[in-house]
Amino acid sequence: MIVKRDLLGKLQASTSLEAVLLWGPRQVGKTTLLMELKPASTLFLDDLSLRQRAQKDPAFVLDDHKLPCLIDEVQYAPNIFSEIKLRIDRLRRTRLKTGKKSSTLYYLTGSNRLLLDQNVKESLAGRCHLYSMHGFSVREILAHFPELPIKTLLWRGGFPELYINQEMSPQRYLNDYILSFIEKDIAASAGIEKLGEFQTVLGLLAARTAQFLNVSEVAGAAGVDQKTIQSWIDILQRNHIIELVEPFHSNLSKRITKMKKLFFYDVGLCARLQGHNDESLLWNSSQAGGLFETLVFSEIIKTKDNFLKDWRLFTWRTKEKNEIDFILQNGSDYTFLEAKLAIHGAMPFKLDAEAKKVFKLPHKKIVVIAGGEQINLDKETMASPIHSLGSLLLK
Repeated sequence: MIVKRDLLGKLQASTSLEAVLLWGPRQVGKTTLLMELKPASTLFLDDLSLRQRAQKDPAFVLDDHKLPCLIDEVQYAPNIFSEIKLRIDRLRRTRLKTGKKSSTLYYLTGSNRLLLDQNVKESLAGRCHLYSMHGFSVREILAHFPELPIKTLLWRGGFPELYINQEMSPQRYLNDYILSFIEKDIAASAGIEKLGEFQTVLGLLAARTAQFLNVSEVAGAAGVDQKTIQSWIDILQRNHIIELVEPFHSNLSKRITKMKKLFFYDVGLCARLQGHNDESLLWNSSQAGGLFETLVFSEIIKTKDNFLKDWRLFTWRTKEKNEIDFILQNGSDYTFLEAKLAIHGAMPFKLDAEAKKVFKLPHKKIVVIAGGEQINLDKETMASPIHSLGSLLLK
């Protein structure tokens, strides 16, 4: 079994608050990871009858479960949040008298951010650690399956089930995922009624991954007003389906554009929404480069969240259309990254005149490639295969 050991270690150390909420899209392994912490009891709210009981009488249901308790898909019984709050506050008052240290009592998972946010903010503020979880990173996958080619990762993405059961059809699995989670769960909870148009917009966004997004262009192509498109984009962002990476801003230059760059969190999901039906055809398509850049984005974000790093990620584009794929800010340090699908012929890249105005020397630059070995391209630039990118960024 592949387990996110890096994130697991952080969860094991989370004892300063009484609840831990692990949130992320469905089927990325949240429950499997929390089961590694050996909870004394479990409460699975995917079970409709149990969900109804937990919503109707949360105190009765919680009384029947030993602590620490894992509550899966907690957003489906919102009344349980206030009961957890009540119990945590009661235990805190007891600890004030006894001097005992706090410990984690409730491990929660949730997949729908729209349903989670209000309850967590209102009931569990100051009582709960919140962690983001994604599908497997390239680093995690290739540590267990070192022979898998990058084209397979572009095709399958990071969903654990597609690696645990490699005979499973990614096409069928992702079709079901799109229908059950994105179209039914997310769209329904957001009150989206125009499912046909919503499906069209998903495809249009997938076709634009790793591109600077023009929302009005998508609205025109979908036949949906721009305000509605923007609201759908916001919903997809909140649920970690897509992300819009902000361009870097600086008062030192007025030549930087403000357009955001679109990425999907899971490259396999993006490829499926693009309509690809075969990994070899995908690999040789004109979209392969954008999908590889999407994979690089995903690897950066997964490294950041798995290791709880306070990094900020930007992109760069000037009015003259000089671009840098990614700018990673770690405090006062900046790393510039370019995604290049080709393994051979990786070349160092130069910063444009506006970037040289904004960023002080020396510049740390990485060309991320599909495979091969880490090599120095010049004094400032290193070529790194994507499976080594996480380790390189953590140095």
